[in-house]
Amino acid sequence: MPHKFSWMPPRLWSMAIPFLLGVLACVLVTGGTMLWPGNVYWLTHGDLAQSYLGWAFYRDAPWALPPGANPGYGLGLHASIYYSDSIPLLAMLFKPLAAWLPQPFQYFGLWVLACFVLQAGFAWRLLGLVTPQLWSRALGVLFFVLAPPMLMRLGGHMALVGHWLLLAAIYLCLRRSRRHQSACWALLAAAAMVTHAYLFAMVGAVWLADIVHRHRLTRAEAPIGLRAGIRRWLPEVSLVVVATVMAAWLAGFFMVSGHGMQASGFGYYKMNLLALVNGDGWSGFGLKLPQGAGEYEGFNYLGLGGIVLVGMALLAAVMHRDLLRERMLPRPLLLVASGLTVLAITCNVGIGAIQWRMPMPDGLWLKLSHLSLQSTGRMFWVPYYLLLLAGLFTVLRVFHGRWQIGILLLAATLQLMDLYPGLSGLRSTLLQRSRDTNAAGLRGPFWDAAGTHYRVLRQLPPALMAPGWEQLASYAQRHRMGTDAVMLARFDWNRFLSLHNDQQAALLGGQPDQNTLYLLNDREVALARVAVPATTAALFRLDGRNVLAPGWQGAIPSSAVDLRRAEASSSLFRLPFRGDFVQDGVGRLLLGPGWNSAGAGEVSTLGVKASLFVPAVDAAGLAVHVGLGLHRASSRKDMAQRLEVWADGRLIGDCELAGGSCGELQLDVPDDRRGASFRELSLRSGQPSARLSVALDTITVTLHPPVASAALASERR
Repeated sequence: MPHKFSWMPPRLWSMAIPFLLGVLACVLVTGGTMLWPGNVYWLTHGDLAQSYLGWAFYRDAPWALPPGANPGYGLGLHASIYYSDSIPLLAMLFKPLAAWLPQPFQYFGLWVLACFVLQAGFAWRLLGLVTPQLWSRALGVLFFVLAPPMLMRLGGHMALVGHWLLLAAIYLCLRRSRRHQSACWALLAAAAMVTHAYLFAMVGAVWLADIVHRHRLTRAEAPIGLRAGIRRWLPEVSLVVVATVMAAWLAGFFMVSGHGMQASGFGYYKMNLLALVNGDGWSGFGLKLPQGAGEYEGFNYLGLGGIVLVGMALLAAVMHRDLLRERMLPRPLLLVASGLTVLAITCNVGIGAIQWRMPMPDGLWLKLSHLSLQSTGRMFWVPYYLLLLAGLFTVLRVFHGRWQIGILLLAATLQLMDLYPGLSGLRSTLLQRSRDTNAAGLRGPFWDAAGTHYRVLRQLPPALMAPGWEQLASYAQRHRMGTDAVMLARFDWNRFLSLHNDQQAALLGGQPDQNTLYLLNDREVALARVAVPATTAALFRLDGRNVLAPGWQGAIPSSAVDLRRAEASSSLFRLPFRGDFVQDGVGRLLLGPGWNSAGAGEVSTLGVKASLFVPAVDAAGLAVHVGLGLHRASSRKDMAQRLEVWADGRLIGDCELAGGSCGELQLDVPDDRRGASFRELSLRSGQPSARLSVALDTITVTLHPPVASAALASERR
């Protein structure tokens, strides 16, 4: 220890230096304004709004099982704090304190500060494995606290700034002391799970490498058999798995499963082979290379200083062959890093602007394309830090004294000069966002009154990440309303379909929920004008939003446009009517429960029955004639072979699906006695418990001739 540092014990210096470096880096990069817990202005758009609003709804929600359940945010979608990317680790810690926290309150700035400090702390410990020199370690830490892949996440993914979890995992794998190794891994894996799934996947991979490495060391000391090896590692594996599963359950991870966990970005959100040298706007020395559209997720720029450092380390390793034989990093960890690199690149290999897809069977590609971990370019973060460590370890071992300090100082200077444009741009963006005091959400006399009158805010049709969803969710949160106008990382697809169909059925039936304020798209306005009587709900356009307000007693705002006076809007459903069920086809507006109606594919049944509404505008007291163009969606033998169509409790038609007689189904639909503008048909399986598999193509509706209508009415009596 140099004499000028002797006034403080070495252990305190080892705590103070990384702490100060982390705080200093955080303030210089972010500007510091985002750290204030009451400043939420920078959290009003996109992914940042998702994270903050998920927490804001969660803090006001009653406790439930699992504790991470967040029912108000994504009402009806079985949502949890996990899938709003709100860092469940902190959300569940702060929720018990909600009554004492100021309003508003955000912990994301504190999280960012903690990430910088912990990033510096674990980098300091890792470098301490090869050198005790304070200046050398301090210079080396700069490459970690200013790592571009970490800093890039400050623009939108707060949870993913937690790269310190990866450094902690690497440190556990490399440290000399193995005290409490199992407990440390259990704690780290659980913490990573309730931070972000991608971080957990990488921490888990390093843990497996550490188990293999320790097993190899154990066998080298005293050979053990397979059973002895299982007995040796089973307690740790059990502890880590149980801790992880428990943490996942607490955060609500298992509230979404099956199809809802699938994604569609594999092979698109990947890493380019030139990512390490592609500054992509961050390099002051002009290192910018072309890349694929989705390869920004694989942004892993080393920085010019990092490139020079790794290059010098490679040169030193060639000149000192003994370093190559020494293996500073365990072989299992290198194998895991290789596997993560392959996963980051995927089978769609990008080299600059050149893209090449590796040949593979269609079935395998289909499975890969629906992997839940879609943004695989992130998986290179562990190899990225191992590469930096290998470069620093080599320089620290080969060079000593002034040469060591000089090389590290040169590399750090080049790094700061090169990254200046990226750091400056990021700081300006964060400061601008944190000072943008334009309040998000809907404001005005009507919106304030509606916020106290209604308990729920819904969009029709339901749509996640719809344009302007941040304003709607912010308005709902401010007035303690539940809403489905949200953004979620994953969601239960079956529940989304059920929500979509049930809300559409309520509108078609002319019975919207009296406690719900609806915001409609233009086509739903045409439907609501016909289906919902003017005496039961106000329908108008205000502040660019189509509003359906059931039970609204007051006058509509003076600045609003009364949508019930737009006569042309009802012509969409006047008879004779013809529609189809392609995507955006008008026929899709007529679907009730039981349909796979929200996707881009064909409209098909989901279970043993499904509801379809047919227009009957100005047909009160008359029967209508319906022609349904449909086909069998599946030829499996366990599917229903017969289709029945019911209306108002009566069987009005049937056909044999297997024989092909259902291609054009002609139906006479009697008056439903209520004079409703839409009449409900129930398509059912003709066999008990057999699933119905029918897809709709077209629908035509015409007025039935008066004589036939009278005959149908007489038969009904």
